[in-house]
Amino acid sequence: MTRWGAVFLLVALVPLAAAAAYPALLLPGVAVFAIAALTVLIDWRRAPGRDRLSVAREHEEILSVGRPNPVTVHIGVHPRLRRALPAEVRDEHPPRLAAEGAAGRLGLPGTLHYTVTPAGRGEERFGATVIRCPGPWRLGLRQSSVGEGETVRVDADLAAIRVYEALARRGQLAELGVRTQRRPGEGTEFERIREAVPDDPQRRINWKATARTGRLMATELIPERAQPVIVCLDHGRLMGVGAGALTKLDHAINAALLLIHVALATGDRVGLFAFADQVTVTLPPRPGRLQMRRFLDAVRPLRAGEVEADYDEALAQLSRWQRRRALVVIFTDVLDPDQGQALVRQCARLRRQHLPLVITVRDPALEDTARSRPVDAPSTYARAVASGLVADREQTLELLRRSGVETLDADARTLSPRLVNRYLELKRSSRL
Repeated sequence: MTRWGAVFLLVALVPLAAAAAYPALLLPGVAVFAIAALTVLIDWRRAPGRDRLSVAREHEEILSVGRPNPVTVHIGVHPRLRRALPAEVRDEHPPRLAAEGAAGRLGLPGTLHYTVTPAGRGEERFGATVIRCPGPWRLGLRQSSVGEGETVRVDADLAAIRVYEALARRGQLAELGVRTQRRPGEGTEFERIREAVPDDPQRRINWKATARTGRLMATELIPERAQPVIVCLDHGRLMGVGAGALTKLDHAINAALLLIHVALATGDRVGLFAFADQVTVTLPPRPGRLQMRRFLDAVRPLRAGEVEADYDEALAQLSRWQRRRALVVIFTDVLDPDQGQALVRQCARLRRQHLPLVITVRDPALEDTARSRPVDAPSTYARAVASGLVADREQTLELLRRSGVETLDADARTLSPRLVNRYLELKRSSRL
């Protein structure tokens, strides 16, 4: 019942309570309370129930991990209910999805807007929508579960691609941190012949076109297209460590997704090579938008394992699997010095045939612990361990750089734009 219904019953109890001092009030008191209780029951029955309510939930077909996903719940009422109904609404979202605004008060018919933020990929299930409606006299309160449950898929951050495309159409990619300017004359593939400008190098001057037109003409080149880009995903134990709200593996997949979108848009062919202690997924490099769907299907079952990544076995098999020179983007993490030595050794070997780019995701909690001021013995020990892990990681990255291997170490917030920028720089410089 509502608050007013409770007050109404309490008032009806007064004659019954007075019967303790005046016995003659017993029967009238019982009658008054019975009438009051019957009134509340009638009002409860008149409140709209499941048969007079309808619910329609709207959201993206695939939710993006680590990002607030909007959910809209439309609540309708039976046409015979002509007046607006105040109600309390709570949508039963998956418990593992952090929700904001999933419950509230609104008038029916009405709409509830809220967001859910998944912390991992997989499948989640929404339940029904719980609606509490008062009766016409605001005494009784009926609660109903309306609508059927539904299963929704949580995948990599597809919203980042939509944001990228929207900013690209408006020419505002700088807001995302992506630098897209292309200097004339870079690349190896012919694009057009144009009139020369003072900044053109002499080797770009097209003397035949100059003689034919009587004006100084230059050949403009662009980065070569249809080049292989291999996304190499380590999903060993270390990639299951959290870096903010998501694991390092989920951050890597999100960044790889945007990289693949940009690479396919520039005409390159993209493939996938996933491994832990053994190779688990291989996807040959292909062009076209359909490759994005193949990538999503391939990485969907990937989870960080409980074993260390075997760089010697995996990268040796990669060399045999991908013969043509390619940009090999290796998403991984290294804390153990021995494991780091194996990564350095295999990347130096891989560099003879390919262009390896090692991507690591920083753990902000680890770095904060290493920089924190200890206040007791446990915090002193934690700082010492964190400082050692950070130092080992930096040492491995420095060894990679000295071996001529490209590296990119970034936190989750800047990883995607920095990776896209590095890819575009390598394309412009014809390093592939």
